[in-house]
Amino acid sequence: MFMMPLGVKITELAKPSFQDPILVQGLPGLGFVGKLAADYLIETLKPNLFAELYSIHLTFPTGDLGVNVRQDGTFSLPKYQFYAFANSGTHLILLTGDAQPNLFGQYEVAESVLDFISKFGCRRIISLGGFRGRPRGGARAVYGVVDDPITTGEELKKLGVEVTRGGSVTGACGVILGLCQQRGMRCLGLLGETDGSYPDVSAAKAIVQVIAQMFNLKIDYTMLDKAINDIEEKLKTLRKIRTEVRKKTAARERGPEFVI
Repeated sequence: MFMMPLGVKITELAKPSFQDPILVQGLPGLGFVGKLAADYLIETLKPNLFAELYSIHLTFPTGDLGVNVRQDGTFSLPKYQFYAFANSGTHLILLTGDAQPNLFGQYEVAESVLDFISKFGCRRIISLGGFRGRPRGGARAVYGVVDDPITTGEELKKLGVEVTRGGSVTGACGVILGLCQQRGMRCLGLLGETDGSYPDVSAAKAIVQVIAQMFNLKIDYTMLDKAINDIEEKLKTLRKIRTEVRKKTAARERGPEFVI
């Protein structure tokens, strides 16, 4: 067990060997974009789970503490999970989780994550999340938050990522970027454009595509594309139902028509 500040516990399940690893963090947030992207990378790359983080700050959206119950009736405490991936000189620590820390635990949990990954020689992190916008179908835009607007900004442009011009990045996605910068670590935020709909698989796919280009990863997008198509079909059905309801409501408000 890796000892952390009071209220945070990291249990090491294996001892991976890394060479200058890069942390890629994706947690629940706007549209679940960051988490969906990180989970799909994990699902596709098949990395090895090597550590789990538990904390009194990982609460449900209501602020309550408890356990998540699965479809088969089993349960588990909310947690972060760390996965190790290595291929052709690329070493990644993929971090996903069931929940974000509550407001008062953001700093403590993020600092604990950075302390833990630092012992593996990790000096660079990429934080994934959502960027609220008005996507109009087709390929989603990905925005970057950078620590070096010249070098990093130019690299991102080659990948089709637009550097943000103002605003804020809230929650775990933003906090870890700020704390990394204070430690002198390289840090980058990748934000998929979303209207906030849950789950926004299209925005997550756009981020996965950027990560794949950055590290020359071979990603099969079949499952993502199927999920996107399924969601689009459900939305079409929902819009049709809403249109019918509006028509019926308008007809009732007009009342019966009499022909004289």
